[in-house]
Amino acid sequence: MSRDLFDYPLRRTRAYIDLDAVEHNLSLLAERVSGSGLVPAVKADAYGHGVEAIASVCEAWGATMLAVANLEEYLLLRDHGITVPILILEDLFPDELESALRAGARLSVGSLDYARRVSEAAGEAGTTAMFHVNVDTGMGRMGLLEPNPLSALLTIASLADSTLEGIFTHFPASDEREKTFAHQQVADLHALITTLNEHGVSPRYRHIANSGALLDFPQDVAWDLVRPGVAMYGMYPSREVDQTVGLRPVMQLESAIVKITRYDREWTVGYGRTYAVHPGSVIGIVPIGYGDGYPRSLSNRGEVLVHGVRVPIAGRVSMDMIAIDLTRLSGRVAIGDTVVLMGFQGDESIDALELADLTGTITYEITCGLTPRVPRIYLRAHEVVATKTLRAGYRSVESRS
Repeated sequence: MSRDLFDYPLRRTRAYIDLDAVEHNLSLLAERVSGSGLVPAVKADAYGHGVEAIASVCEAWGATMLAVANLEEYLLLRDHGITVPILILEDLFPDELESALRAGARLSVGSLDYARRVSEAAGEAGTTAMFHVNVDTGMGRMGLLEPNPLSALLTIASLADSTLEGIFTHFPASDEREKTFAHQQVADLHALITTLNEHGVSPRYRHIANSGALLDFPQDVAWDLVRPGVAMYGMYPSREVDQTVGLRPVMQLESAIVKITRYDREWTVGYGRTYAVHPGSVIGIVPIGYGDGYPRSLSNRGEVLVHGVRVPIAGRVSMDMIAIDLTRLSGRVAIGDTVVLMGFQGDESIDALELADLTGTITYEITCGLTPRVPRIYLRAHEVVATKTLRAGYRSVESRS
């Protein structure tokens, strides 16, 4: 694999992002819901993968729309030249509305009061607000929760300077083995939309599917749009969903050994002196830590790959580095050897689900938590096409030629 970079030193702790894998996952998910448009979720810097590159891939692939969390994410994509429609999923504050509306954002609406505020702001801005009403069917968060949701929807549909473009809901438990509640949500929203249509209101887009639903019951959620999130990045939302669909991990997290110590005495390693070594122990230092988003809770329990072999983290993960026990590889290791923290090496692999299980979290948090000081290196056909670094931001090969 050619990973030649560019004309300046790049930190050896890196996240390689396989853009071909993004396209593979998008196509695989699209095949499961033939006829539905895709609305990839690229919020939170594309789940830590780098929103500029991921959004560009999604647009070129043919995504119908993109989904972000807030106005700043929306404007960043527009500044980057993304032209596909973008849905903002959170409510905006009053002082943000005019900027969002003038920039053409689609807005998620979850209350009558908010819908009226947006409508008024659109009138003042001389534009038309495009609503996607989020109906609360059980998430209990940002959705429309009214005694009479039909009446509320009809009122929203009649507001001036606005168009009810979409209606949707969100699953709180589609990635759990028990699907009864999720199936009830599908039935409830379908019934509400049917009644809405009978009253002469037919939004262009209906959407309900997230990654868990796309993996486990796609036939029930193949509506006008689907909203893949974590699955697009080649990760599974939990161990309770179908793991056989062929997703390809998009991110590989690597670093390298920067120091090796061969101990000739009893000693301890790291803060708190929690890891004891003995004469003959070999400890390597790797420049990654919780300051990079590598979880401190992996202290004394996580593993990494060196020469295709699993070796343990020795002691506590600190802000900038970890220690790894290389004793079993004593005669084979050298400074500069590659360390894989998440990904493949030889016949071994460590995936985001394993890291999530060890740290008591979910796959989303593992990649979202990687900080900007970890360079993202973008690959096409194993060749570097762009980088995103703390110092230089996002830069493509073309911008350097």
